[in-house]
Amino acid sequence: MAGTLRKLNALDFSTLMWQSAKLENLDSLRVVTNGEPMSVMGMASSLFAQNHAGIVLEDNAKTLAMARAIQWQDEDFAQLQFITSLESKDINTVAVIESLLKEIGGWGITRVMGDLPVNSVYLSDFRKANFIIWASHRCYSLKIAHDETPKGSAWHTWSAKDYADMQTVYQTLVAARIRCYEPMTRSKVLGKVFRDARGKLIAYADLDYGSRGIWAQLFFLPEATRPEILDALAKELFEEYGRPVTFSARSYMPWLRGALDVLATEVSEERGLIARHLAVKGHAPQTVTEKLFEKNPAESGAFTIQPDVKS
Repeated sequence: MAGTLRKLNALDFSTLMWQSAKLENLDSLRVVTNGEPMSVMGMASSLFAQNHAGIVLEDNAKTLAMARAIQWQDEDFAQLQFITSLESKDINTVAVIESLLKEIGGWGITRVMGDLPVNSVYLSDFRKANFIIWASHRCYSLKIAHDETPKGSAWHTWSAKDYADMQTVYQTLVAARIRCYEPMTRSKVLGKVFRDARGKLIAYADLDYGSRGIWAQLFFLPEATRPEILDALAKELFEEYGRPVTFSARSYMPWLRGALDVLATEVSEERGLIARHLAVKGHAPQTVTEKLFEKNPAESGAFTIQPDVKS
């Protein structure tokens, strides 16, 4: 089906809200922390975006498909937010994606990220637009009663002395080829670390949160993957933030799945993590330095890390 492409405008949001059930969410982290893209909280959170762009495919003033991407404050990549096709047949969603990429290209960033169900009808369209699937993940939501408090938990908030040990865990778990997509930390708030009885750091959790919930990105060595350790982390996070807790378990740590299945009350479908590199004219890589700010979580984040290009 032919059509014309244009930029998303304010009037399109009424269509999006009316057709919200047809949206394919491409940012599970934001759904956990702030709600669905077209929810009140979801739309309110996007007001703080550094950049945003949307593309509409239409024919004779009839909307056929839409897609939107956002660059959040202090992020060095674009995050796909949603895609939708409002007609069931012969819609050129690849053209919508490619037009969106052209818009994002003006932001001076080098990659676009997103996630979607591995059985999504849109996955083949993203592949045609030269996106790659670099891993997959599942989200595990845990319900914790208000009277459940951690008892003698070995988890503690990370500090500068944990940096080297966290880096060792990270480099053990995350292959060098995907470290440009999977940083050691998103540097949003201070996360949690776990040491065994001998003092060895065997797990850490990178955190993000919003008005709706807490997202915990898990980095666990196999010996740390016990239900009681995960349960203690969930209870500590709930006590500290007072919000529902969701764990993200990556496919390259398969040992997490069994332990989380014991605890979780809700498990998402398998979601592919996708990325596309962009060519930025005159782009020169910035020098990345180790940073750690031990401040209030609302004031600052934690670490950044240079991907290991020698591996």
